[in-house]
Amino acid sequence: WSSDVCSSDLEALRAEVRQFLKETIPAVKTEDRFPSWNTHSPEFSRKMGARGFIGVTWPKQYGGHERSFLDRFVITEELLGNSAPAGAHWVADRQSGPVLLRFGSEEQRQAILPRIVKGECYFSIGMSEPDSGSDLASVRTRAEPVPGGFRVNGTKVWTSGAHRNHYCIALVRTSGQHGDRHKGLSQILVDLKTPGLTIRQIGRAHV
Repeated sequence: WSSDVCSSDLEALRAEVRQFLKETIPAVKTEDRFPSWNTHSPEFSRKMGARGFIGVTWPKQYGGHERSFLDRFVITEELLGNSAPAGAHWVADRQSGPVLLRFGSEEQRQAILPRIVKGECYFSIGMSEPDSGSDLASVRTRAEPVPGGFRVNGTKVWTSGAHRNHYCIALVRTSGQHGDRHKGLSQILVDLKTPGLTIRQIGRAHV
């Protein structure tokens, strides 16, 4: 290939995304049309999915489009530049989906990734805790193995819209003690509809 062809393809994609945003953003519900890229709008996310703008680099077997990371960069740049309300699917597309692609089970990938690509499945970040801030080595939430999964006990904060989302990837301790700091840390997939889990809209999830 040549750089000229690559540049031409990227500019065509940029024009396509700009036209999509020009047509789509004015039609988004009034309450979802705030000037911020992280505004939560399931309506907009579903339209993004229908146009193939989510899961851009992912394998086709999971609903992805196997396009380049440069393609994804162009799409992201236009979303940010136009304050598109892409917050509903943002964490799932940018962070949680790639984690499942790399470390998830085949069952998880098949069940969840195609829904993310369609703009219909949203994720929260379950890292920080009360009194932890960005010191993730201080997390206290524990996960103990039980038949069929784990029993999780702890509290998470800054969970990025957990009251509206479907899943959370939580950082927990699966071995060792709190004082071990950097030992025994794992990430687990949490269904936010799990019985016994309480979500408060101030951004705090009790597990």
